Formats: sequence, C-alpha cells, structure tokens
Amino acid sequence: MQSDNVQLFRMLIEAGAQPGEDFSYDLSQGTCHINERGFILLQQAFPHIDWHEISSVIERDLDGPVQSLNQQLGVNFAAAVIQRLQERLLQLPTNEATWYVHQILGGVEQRTGIPIYQLIQRELPPDTCGHLDQLLKLTPMTPCHIWIEDLVMAAGGSSHDIEYEGEEVLLSETGIELLAAVWTGELEIQDDLAA
Repeated sequence: MQSDNVQLFRMLIEAGAQPGEDFSYDLSQGTCHINERGFILLQQAFPHIDWHEISSVIERDLDGPVQSLNQQLGVNFAAAVIQRLQERLLQLPTNEATWYVHQILGGVEQRTGIPIYQLIQRELPPDTCGHLDQLLKLTPMTPCHIWIEDLVMAAGGSSHDIEYEGEEVLLSETGIELLAAVWTGELEIQDDLAA
C-alpha cells in the first residue's frame, strides 16, 4: 500500500470514518474506495484541503454502477434523481432540504454504490454544488418525506405508488420494491395502498 494511501486512511480515521464501512482498500487493483459519508467527514475535519480538486484527479468508475442500475430498473435513475434534487433545493426550506440531501446521498450510495454526490459535482452548476455543500454541514435538520416520493418516482414509479396521509407516507408494493432497490436506511413504511 502506498504511503499516500496510509496517510489518507489515517486522516479518515481521525475524521471519524469507519474502516470497512466508510472506506476500504482493494489490494488487487491498488485502489482505495471512500463512500459519501467518508468524503463528507474528510471535508469537515480538514476544511483547509481542497477535497474537490483531489477527488477530481482520483479515477473512479462513476458510470458503471449507474448503467447497471438503469438497466435493472429500465429508467435513467441517476439523471432523474439529480434533476429532482436540483428542483427540491430551490423549493424546500433550508432545514428540510438538509434532511432531504442527507437521505438521498447517504441512502442511495449505500444501497446502489452510485456516488450521487460526485455525479452532482460533475453535472450541476458550481452554485448548486456550493449550496449542496452548505446543506451537508448544517444542523438541525427537519424531517420531511418528499425524498421518498422522489426516489420512487426516479426509480420508475408512478403517482399511484405513493400517497400521503398526514405525516405518514403510504407506498404500494411496487413503491416499496422500488425504494428498496435504490435506498437503504432506517424507515418505517406503511404498505397500505391498493396494488
């Protein structure tokens, strides 16, 4: 393992990242893998380092996992979710937007391996990326459930797959399957919609 990687791993651990969960090293390819949470922890712990510049020179297969999921779902999931995220950043109050981006970025990458944050950095304007970075550093967050709708719809769902009943989100069986295909995390889902 190169000394640069050892130094990076030390920084990740110092930032609070968990080995094997937030980062790993592939000996066969000589590559290190850092998930979204690990990258965010690095940015917060070492703000004087331009992590975006460093990440831009790191070669990572952004398109392989996207193409695989798109083929599985039969839709262009990543493009749809990024478009919805961009729209929501303009619509949602700040604390709800903070909750929204944490749910989307963390849950999608953990489930699918798709680095949504890096795709956003590549595809969206700098001002949108800057706004996203600000939201990722903010607390408190106000829970909202619109992210569930956006993920189900981006994954190929329809308006029949999701319904709101007060603060509760109701998903059809298809809606639950689509959400499970693109997101993982803690969530209590009501399966009360007629199929």
